[in-house]
Amino acid sequence: MAERRFAAMRRLAGALALAGMMFDSPHALALTARDASAVVGLIEALQPEFGQFAYDEEIAADWYERDAADKGLIGTAGFTADSWKVALGETIRGFLATMPVAELDAIFVKLRNAISGMKELTDAEKTETIAAIDEEVEGLMALRAEGDPFADVVRPLTPKIRSLILGPAMGR
Repeated sequence: MAERRFAAMRRLAGALALAGMMFDSPHALALTARDASAVVGLIEALQPEFGQFAYDEEIAADWYERDAADKGLIGTAGFTADSWKVALGETIRGFLATMPVAELDAIFVKLRNAISGMKELTDAEKTETIAAIDEEVEGLMALRAEGDPFADVVRPLTPKIRSLILGPAMGR
């Protein structure tokens, strides 16, 4: 009898530990359409004041802090600093996952060619810059792979995200 009770308690403790890990994880709750839409709307609203958006966790934190000190739009939309960082990251990852690899490759080729054609850079500077771009490409492709779970939620927002993020950068 004591063994069964001990085994049941051990299973319960294991289940509670697993639940705790899940809810401690920033990916415990899936990205919702509402959050993804809010993220895109906030990028659109804040970009004129904060400048062209480019994703990384530091920029996410910076935008949150700058907005909190000013209009507080991100907080008003229901995000905390942590939930903003998670929702923004998942939205961008989902966006990247919706983009065909061939399209991303074409963007990177265009960028590399632009660097190669810059007369104001030495050959060494061009090589160094292209190597840095290649490193960034690896990171973006990793983000793209992480975005599969969010792609379906983000897919309806892809045209808007594309215009906000890629449009200005690609001269569209």
